Amino acid sequence: MGWWKRKKKEVEQTVDPKEALRQLKRSKKGLSREETAQIVRAVIEQIEELRKQIAVSQKEYEAVTSYLTDLQKIERMTEDKRQTVNDAARNILNLTKERVKYQNSTDRIPMAKYRAMERYEKEIPDVLKDIYEKEQYREMIYSDLRQLEGERGVVEYEREAAQDKKIFLRNLAFGGGFLVVLLFITLLIMNLATGADMLLPLLLVLCSAAGITAYIAVAAAQSKKILKESDYKLNRVIQLTNKIKIKLVNCTNALEYVYEKYQVESYRELSELWEKYVRTKDEERRYRKSTELLEHYNRTLMDTLFGEEVKDAEIWLYQAEALLDEKEMVEVRHHLNIRRQKIRERLEFNNGQIALCEEELSQIAKGNDLVAEIAAEHGISL
Repeated sequence: MGWWKRKKKEVEQTVDPKEALRQLKRSKKGLSREETAQIVRAVIEQIEELRKQIAVSQKEYEAVTSYLTDLQKIERMTEDKRQTVNDAARNILNLTKERVKYQNSTDRIPMAKYRAMERYEKEIPDVLKDIYEKEQYREMIYSDLRQLEGERGVVEYEREAAQDKKIFLRNLAFGGGFLVVLLFITLLIMNLATGADMLLPLLLVLCSAAGITAYIAVAAAQSKKILKESDYKLNRVIQLTNKIKIKLVNCTNALEYVYEKYQVESYRELSELWEKYVRTKDEERRYRKSTELLEHYNRTLMDTLFGEEVKDAEIWLYQAEALLDEKEMVEVRHHLNIRRQKIRERLEFNNGQIALCEEELSQIAKGNDLVAEIAAEHGISL
């Protein structure tokens, strides 16, 4: 888990969406209407993606808050109702332990992980698929970042070479001009002093000066063109890099939240754990004789909790230990608070990114009606 936290910290430190939008602001100067529209739509697409992330996070936040509310209702139960709950939980726990003991497999998973897999049994297959796709997507993002970094290095090298050539041409112009003037004056003095015919040398000097001037003009034009193209390419690479890094932060946050929720560090670990659980579950089906009694106490527990208006009573079937052990209950509350804090951080981050994007778009729109027009098409008021 620590490796992913360090990776997330590194990504967040490198991402600078404000710089990306500053590049957008600068890049729109001198661009065509179509190019400006493409850049603005790219930023709006990022806003829409952030809004989707916020909707998912808000739904999960409401679910976790509901769990915490249920926990408070259980703690406020009357003594007799709590005794009924504790008796049912104790029997559920004992029956469950007996069923697990029946298993003779040497590849059994720990009780805590067994209960966690049982709790999330219905969603694990979809979660596995989602984690796998997100990890593949993250690797693709890293590959894109490496490619963009290479492109940026090439562009910066070309730009530096063009700058160096401009300096060389400037020095050549000064040096060549000085040399031509010096030769011209020298030949003129010799002509006046000796009376020798210096027409041919003077013509050679003038021809050399013309050649140098022509070379400087052509080379300077090429350097200017290369610098202009390099600036455009560099802005484009920076925009793409920052956009991809924002996606990487969202992807990393989503993966880390899932890892925390299922107490794993990778798709591979969760997949192996799930396979062990499935094998254990298959073996457990051979011991169905205790099922009826277990279901009786399950119904007793759920009916009692429903009577106290606990919304998600079923969840307590899979964490009966917390109903009997105060330390376990504190751990459950702590885990829920951590989950809610992580969701809140994701909401704050994504809302901040949206606010930043919209603020910068508003500033850009002041000088370009096209920006406001495109934003309005996507439901964004500037």
